[in-house]
Amino acid sequence: MSLFKFHDSNFINGYNKPNVIATEVTQNGNQFKLVGDSATVHATVSEAQAGDIYVMYNIIDKPEILNTEDYNVKVGQYIRAFRLKDFVGQEVDLSADLVTDAFGTVTEGKFLVPRTTIDTTDTMLWKAVTDVTGYEVYLVVTKKTTFGTFTIDANGGTVLGGYVARIASIN
Repeated sequence: MSLFKFHDSNFINGYNKPNVIATEVTQNGNQFKLVGDSATVHATVSEAQAGDIYVMYNIIDKPEILNTEDYNVKVGQYIRAFRLKDFVGQEVDLSADLVTDAFGTVTEGKFLVPRTTIDTTDTMLWKAVTDVTGYEVYLVVTKKTTFGTFTIDANGGTVLGGYVARIASIN
């Protein structure tokens, strides 16, 4: 389902790049780096550690979309990209399917960092780690929530919940 949003409206005055071109099918909450005006997967851990992390947060502006689960940006379409470094201290809500670790294993205080091509799969998602040494920007899980679960999914939904996470930096 890939649900992502800023936890409150303090992000409204923040800068975003509205004309980033998708190089892969991308969903809200996916993370990437920019190469020119293109959204590209981090190739190495050191690239992800450098802190130049962007996240997609598009408005669902396609009237034919009836379910947020069906919303994504196709290759060549535009992404509205937010650089997380510009929002340090802000909180975000993200559904558990944006994190590759099992929902039950991600606890408050865990850190979320970008996956890279070295991870080979789900390279635009996040992964939980216990040590963020070397990472300039990362997310800190502050609370587990029901964000991403819906009543209609009660006994068959694939998303078990979500997280509130604070954008943090070593600087």
